[in-house]
Amino acid sequence: MRDYDKCILCYKCVDACGDQWQNSFAISVAGRGFDARIAVEHDGPLTDSACVYCGNCGNCGNCGNCGNCGNCVEVCPTGALSFKSEFDMRAAGTWDETEQTETTTVCAYCGVGCNLTLHVQDNEIVKVTSPHDNPVTHGNLCIKGRFGYQHVQNRD
Repeated sequence: MRDYDKCILCYKCVDACGDQWQNSFAISVAGRGFDARIAVEHDGPLTDSACVYCGNCGNCGNCGNCGNCGNCVEVCPTGALSFKSEFDMRAAGTWDETEQTETTTVCAYCGVGCNLTLHVQDNEIVKVTSPHDNPVTHGNLCIKGRFGYQHVQNRD
């Protein structure tokens, strides 16, 4: 979810989407000086950008366009970019970090060995992060590691 009213122009999301990790360059800076703002490339609509929607497509990366997705959300210090689950729970008034437990585990999608930190509230995973001091991930995750947790809690 994007709420650019919270953006402080730190450019961390631009770096995460650019040559630091993702290399899709979907997020950039538009304008100059006091008119500068975070936008997708060429200040166009998000649907016309190189953004792969950080797992919101529902395909869990099967299109082959995935990479280290959602890292723009991970590095945002103000909540201008946030996980949809967190956004929805905050809007409903049910987000409570004091009630959340964190469990670090190993991602089961491939053999790289990425560490995942599962944030659990009311016996449901509400978001997934990765420890920044991990020598494998350095806090980065692929689309499957960060957003592919729904099957764990599918109770049907």
